[in-house]
Amino acid sequence: MTATAARKRKTREQEEPARGPTLAELQDLFQEAVVAGDDALLSLIPDNSRTTRDVLLGVYRHAYAARLVEVAGSDYPRLKTYMGAADFEEMARGYVALCPSRHANVRWFARRLPDYLSSAAPYADRPVLRALASIERALNDAFDAVDASVLGIEDLARHPPERWGDLTFTPHPSVTRLNLSTNAFAIWLALRNGNDVPPAAPLVERERLVVWRNDVTPAARTLLAEEAMMWDEAAKGVRFSILCELAATYADADGAALRVAQYLQGWIGAGMLSRAKLTRAKRSRR
Repeated sequence: MTATAARKRKTREQEEPARGPTLAELQDLFQEAVVAGDDALLSLIPDNSRTTRDVLLGVYRHAYAARLVEVAGSDYPRLKTYMGAADFEEMARGYVALCPSRHANVRWFARRLPDYLSSAAPYADRPVLRALASIERALNDAFDAVDASVLGIEDLARHPPERWGDLTFTPHPSVTRLNLSTNAFAIWLALRNGNDVPPAAPLVERERLVVWRNDVTPAARTLLAEEAMMWDEAAKGVRFSILCELAATYADADGAALRVAQYLQGWIGAGMLSRAKLTRAKRSRR
């Protein structure tokens, strides 16, 4: 490039105004400023006669966090009542800072709150908080679970009784099993029913809880140890005959098949199963 051409190019660059960010780039900068606390956008915001650019951007940052705190309170209303509004807001703001929303649907924003409560100080020292949040998350997930067929007694009757031993069962997508080490479920029930809330306490034996959607309404109930074992194995695809064998080793071998059948009837009546199908036991190769 000649000296004359270089001078003309330099003059042209000086005369042409610098290109500003596109709308898409501005949107990305604004999102990072609000969600991640990035201050790169500040250089593009002019001060006005009443306040500074920091304050102007801070309004949006505060509104963003406040909205997500509100969402968390809607998803975990019993936890909010148990903690108190002020303490819940402080906790939720910590969650917002550590786990900003990355999904277009705000419904999924607070799904990781139980995990946050199990690891973040000082909440990790209060396991009842994580347990309460886990119950409410399971209820939310039950409500949002995909639609699926619900197994009825008449569906079971289509299979010949002599083949019931080969039946396996598919849980409804809304079902979640929880094992609780505190009296969180008793606290949750008291909060739901407006009763006196018992003090938080560890349990000598863990409490087994199942959460699912009964028709269109989320539901939860405790399970006795044997039923919980039966459900967990059935959910893995264990055949009915093997369930009966397991129950026989648990208690009262003579009544094992009847007990398993009663559990099965209860699960079907509650809408906890989607399907029953016949499978054949794998034969060992010789």
